[in-house]
Amino acid sequence: MSLLPSRTTYNQSASSVISQLKKGGQQQQSDFIWANQDRFYAIALLATDKPDIAESLTVTAFRDVFTAIRQLNPKHIGLPLWEWLAPFIVRVCADYHHQYSKPVAAEPINPAEDGSAQMDWETTVILGLQRVKRCLATVSPEQRKAFILRHQLSLDYTQIACILNQNVEIVMSWLFRARVQIVKCLGRG
Repeated sequence: MSLLPSRTTYNQSASSVISQLKKGGQQQQSDFIWANQDRFYAIALLATDKPDIAESLTVTAFRDVFTAIRQLNPKHIGLPLWEWLAPFIVRVCADYHHQYSKPVAAEPINPAEDGSAQMDWETTVILGLQRVKRCLATVSPEQRKAFILRHQLSLDYTQIACILNQNVEIVMSWLFRARVQIVKCLGRG
């Protein structure tokens, strides 16, 4: 059982999905929103910790998606659907933080010092998801959010930094620390 719905639909070609949306009507757009709203909402909730604001950000992101769809030619998009969609919710979260949050304090972190710059985490995730979920409960809330955004929602470090209103270096540090803690926990079985 995954943390969120399956990512298989996000591997579709964005151009084919957008072409279908442009040809379809209101029902096609509603189906698209229903299929993708959980992921947008999850990201917005991780960014704000406030359900009502997360809902509002999700709606705004979908408005932006449909505005973009009306203005573009789908043949020029050579990306998987999620790579095309992710920047919309990331941008909305970043705008929210820019408007309502204090500037991020620069914290001197060097990923090369703690090893986070060299760790190839993807090759180490072989163990069962239930054990990972149990171990994920042992890390700080910030580390948990960064971990979910990276490994379940497939966002890159820069996108995660925008969503969590932090510097990329801090996000890398949180992810490294979460990974180390999870590996230690998984080692205990």
